[in-house]
Amino acid sequence: MNCHTCSRRALHQCIRSFTDTELSAFTRAGAFQSPQQTRYFSGAHRPQLPQRARAEPPKPFATNLRQTDKPVESKKDIPLWLVEKEAVKQKLGGAAWNPRKKLSPDTMEGIRHLHETQPDRFTTPILAQHFQVSPEAIRRILKSKWRPSDEEQEERLKRWDKRGEKIWSNLVELGIKPPKKWREMGVGRAERGEKPKWKSKTRNTVDVRDSFSEDILPIVDSSGESRHPRWEDKPLTERLGI
Repeated sequence: MNCHTCSRRALHQCIRSFTDTELSAFTRAGAFQSPQQTRYFSGAHRPQLPQRARAEPPKPFATNLRQTDKPVESKKDIPLWLVEKEAVKQKLGGAAWNPRKKLSPDTMEGIRHLHETQPDRFTTPILAQHFQVSPEAIRRILKSKWRPSDEEQEERLKRWDKRGEKIWSNLVELGIKPPKKWREMGVGRAERGEKPKWKSKTRNTVDVRDSFSEDILPIVDSSGESRHPRWEDKPLTERLGI
């Protein structure tokens, strides 16, 4: 056997000895390792762990306020017109402001003109006593800053004429003679061959008087300037010169 063969065999044995040593060491090390934990495929054999208590939201504190209660506003935040409205509502026992007696648009303009020209003389109590309305009605008339346009003023006069026609039609049924203005509009007109009710025996059984005299009331147009009354608006005594 030559030297080349001997050296090859010796090298093979040396490599084999190292390989067997590593394999034996690996098998011994695996024998001392802890076995792998088994996997539980069913919940019956699974160990139960202590569950953490779920955090519940904090409960609100009990208060005496109801859900329907509105936050109380301070008196400084409430506007003045709302305070006056509530005061009038309490004075009227909870009813809305709806006066039975209403003044014509010309009369309201005359009230404003009187108060603007002579505020010391025509105060709210004097105007309320003269026109026989409540002081609250006079205050509302003087406080109002709304002024109608020409079209709105014409519509207001038409509505006022319809209101007067309805009132005088009811008074004619009581035997009261309507003024010439309403007679010309057809109020109290009787059929042919019949007398109007205000010419019957039961005429003028109800005393009808104006709530105020026209001596201090000027006629004021929409511009706020007073004008002289027309000839037919003057009393009969002035027209006859008595």
